[in-house]
Amino acid sequence: MLRSFYNSEEYRQKQGVLTRENWRRGTFDFLYSRDQRKCLRVDCKKEFNVITSNPKKYCSNSCAAIVSNTNRKILEVTKLKISQSLMGRKSPYKGILKVPRVQTKCASPICGKIFIHERYRIRSFCSNRCVMNVVGKRPTSPKASKGKAGIRKDVSPTIYFYSRWEANIARLYTYLGIPWVYEPTSFDIGGHTYTPDFYLPRTDTYIEVKNFWWEYSRMRDEKFRKLHKDKQLKVILKEEYLQLEKQYAHFIPNWEYKNSKFDIL
Repeated sequence: MLRSFYNSEEYRQKQGVLTRENWRRGTFDFLYSRDQRKCLRVDCKKEFNVITSNPKKYCSNSCAAIVSNTNRKILEVTKLKISQSLMGRKSPYKGILKVPRVQTKCASPICGKIFIHERYRIRSFCSNRCVMNVVGKRPTSPKASKGKAGIRKDVSPTIYFYSRWEANIARLYTYLGIPWVYEPTSFDIGGHTYTPDFYLPRTDTYIEVKNFWWEYSRMRDEKFRKLHKDKQLKVILKEEYLQLEKQYAHFIPNWEYKNSKFDIL
């Protein structure tokens, strides 16, 4: 049963004064008990205070590291002694594969190397260098594309778009009566190839649709403009795309929004 004086103004003011004073001092010892301990490092033995539930054994991280590193040195010496004692002995596991492995021929036509890998891993290339020699030269890398890729039947029965944004820009050009070609040319930009998304023959302009302007994308754009100064390239970024969507989307059938579905052939 609650005592009546707990609700009195005098009691509340008194508790308020005590609480503010404890906050000022930064201590609330009356809320929990504290233990006074001595640092377990032999060369320290400094005393420190902690709450009872704290398993702390050393006064600081420095003391804890000194003790732990000492134990590690002893462990390393032990490992060294074991390795020296086993030198010259034949390993009982030599020639025994713990995980079944298979042989695969590298899919790169330049390489063709036979390499061994775990059976559960699906690998077509022996190294990342071979992957980039093949995949990196494609118009759009399947590994780089994060959009909803597929054929849009309302746009074309054969063109494979790599994102909703590309498909929507194609719909927009068709609606406005602007002739367009999808990924007609791949340009060499020094060790890489760059394929703009669209080409507008009426204005002789290449169009690139970008949702995210990554550092790699910016680097490719700079290389293309530097090496192919005679080509016109326009980049449609997120802000401009959203403005076009707001202006034209409600006029164009099958416009794809964030959660739209489409048939993938």
